[in-house]
Amino acid sequence: MAADTTPTEYEWTLASFTETIHRGGVALWAWSPSRRLAQLDDLCREFWGTSKTVVPIDELFEKVCAEDRHGMMRDWDASATDPGPYSFDFRIGDGADARWISARGVGGDAGQVGEWVQAIFLDITDRKRAEEAEHLLTAELEHRVSNMFTVARALTAIVARDAKSTPNFAEDLSRRFGVLHEATSLATRSHRHDQGDVRLQDLAERILSPYGDGANISIAIDASATVPPDRVNDYAMIFHELATNSAKYGALSGGGTLRLQGRADGREMRLTWKEGVAPTKADKADGTGFGSRLLRQTIERSLRGRFQRSIDGSGLHFEMVVPTE
Repeated sequence: MAADTTPTEYEWTLASFTETIHRGGVALWAWSPSRRLAQLDDLCREFWGTSKTVVPIDELFEKVCAEDRHGMMRDWDASATDPGPYSFDFRIGDGADARWISARGVGGDAGQVGEWVQAIFLDITDRKRAEEAEHLLTAELEHRVSNMFTVARALTAIVARDAKSTPNFAEDLSRRFGVLHEATSLATRSHRHDQGDVRLQDLAERILSPYGDGANISIAIDASATVPPDRVNDYAMIFHELATNSAKYGALSGGGTLRLQGRADGREMRLTWKEGVAPTKADKADGTGFGSRLLRQTIERSLRGRFQRSIDGSGLHFEMVVPTE
């Protein structure tokens, strides 16, 4: 059966037209350059947070975000005389709750009815916030990639200085890059699920998991001990360095005990690493070994913290304290 395509009479009323465009986030307004007054419809009044139908323009200008005000005032004044279409964006209010508005119309005589310049305001808040989020993500990605290349160059140089052979160099460097990959994956997953900071308990378990069969390992880091994603690599390198040294000479080489504990009190975070078997060939405790140099560079320079390490008959004791503010 053919559809009935016979046109029916339909008239746009002012009420139906206004309701339709309001649903699309479009508001109607007009202003008088000579008297510097603006007329606002219902949605405009909602945008500007006013109950007045006729408002002095300067009163509206005071509500514009301070960063946007000068440019918005210039564009607004120009729209009274410059011919042709115009569009300029600005924020009403300040901070995260500011509303983004796009003012659009035709300038000059074409946009005027009597003394009033007629135009629209379009709510573009959602689009602007999406753009801001995209720009932030891009900037963060660039920062992370730059940091990763910096870390890679530093690791390559440090490992090369201490390598005894080409296979030893390749194995050590590959292992350290693997740790960075694990840490980056953990931080990226945290971002993807909007979880924010990364729990050090999760990171430590990830780094120490390969040693679980050969030693008695206990990890007890409070849930309050978390780090931002851009610091995960630092802590991954610290855990990896301690674990690597222990696997060569200490508790993780077989049969020993390892206790890793951590807590944060609001101003500082404290981590302790205790091994129950004294290393037989551990790096020098005076801080001249490769491991000590790497720890010092990461903890003191990058994290602005401090650490102590001691080796005696009862085993190895390592403690680090970093500010959380």
